[in-house]
Amino acid sequence: DLVTHVAGAYLVKRGVNITRYAALFYLGAMLPDLTSRPLHIIWPRTMLASQAFHSPVGVFLICWLVSLFFRVDQRKRIFFLLIGGSLLHLLMDSGQKQLEGGYLWFFPFSMKTFSLGLFWPEDSVRFLPYTAIAVLIVYGISKWREGREKE
Repeated sequence: DLVTHVAGAYLVKRGVNITRYAALFYLGAMLPDLTSRPLHIIWPRTMLASQAFHSPVGVFLICWLVSLFFRVDQRKRIFFLLIGGSLLHLLMDSGQKQLEGGYLWFFPFSMKTFSLGLFWPEDSVRFLPYTAIAVLIVYGISKWREGREKE
C-alpha cells in the first residue's frame, strides 16, 4: 500500500513540478500509515486512537509537529509539502472499501466514517504492475521532455 501511495505522490509531484524537498512530499504521502498502522498492529485495541492519526486533523497536527524540527524559514514550505502528501494519501484511501465503516474524515468533530467503497485495500497489490507502468511512462515522458529542452 505504501508503494501505491508513493507512486501516486510521484505522479502528482511530476504534475505540479515539485522539485525542492520532494522527499518530504513522499514522506507526507506515507505519513498517515506510518503514524497509525504500527499502533494498530502492536496494540489492536488502540484502533480508534490510531484512526485519529489517519484523519485530516490528525495529519495536520503531525505535519505541523514535524515541520517544527526544521529551520524557521523552511517550516512553511515543509509543512505544505507534508500536508499535501498526507491529504493525497487520505484522498487515495477514501476510495477503499472497508469491513467496518471507513475513515474518520471529520474527527474529532464527528465519529462518522466515510468511504467511497470502490476497491479493497489489498487490490493495490493486484494493480501494482499497472501503477508501475504508469510511473514509468510519466518518468520516461519527463526525461524525454528534459532532453528536448536541452537541445
